[in-house]
Amino acid sequence: VVSTQSTGNYFIQSNLSMAIAESILPPRFLSLIIQIIITMNLFWFQDAMVDASLPLGITSSIRQTKETEVLVALVLSVTFNALELLSLFIGYTIFSYATGMISTCCHVSGAIVLAFVLLESLSVTSLWYCFAFTCALPAFIELLTVIIISRIQGSR
Repeated sequence: VVSTQSTGNYFIQSNLSMAIAESILPPRFLSLIIQIIITMNLFWFQDAMVDASLPLGITSSIRQTKETEVLVALVLSVTFNALELLSLFIGYTIFSYATGMISTCCHVSGAIVLAFVLLESLSVTSLWYCFAFTCALPAFIELLTVIIISRIQGSR
């Protein structure tokens, strides 16, 4: 337990928060980069996902719709991850331990699920679930954290 009653204890508390930030930052960065790389690899295997999503003997218009759906899901995933990476580089959420843990857990699980999608050629529906829980959720939490931190800093 760290007390902030004297100036000496403030130094201990700031060192403690710095140690927490340093311990969560590398896994957070690596998990985010790994998920971006696996998502980029999925761009080359779009046809396999579309084929897995459609029954045999389907028309070209339905196939085109599924191809567009896969492309939109992948582009949104890369965009949300890139925005979260940009926010991490700017430094707003470096000292937010809860945001870092949620982001790391989501991106590690997202990388595992996306690797499974890549290896097994799963349907487009699984890609949307992966996007919702491992890209949109941490990006939303990151945005919320940035808004809260900027309002706190703006009120000072």
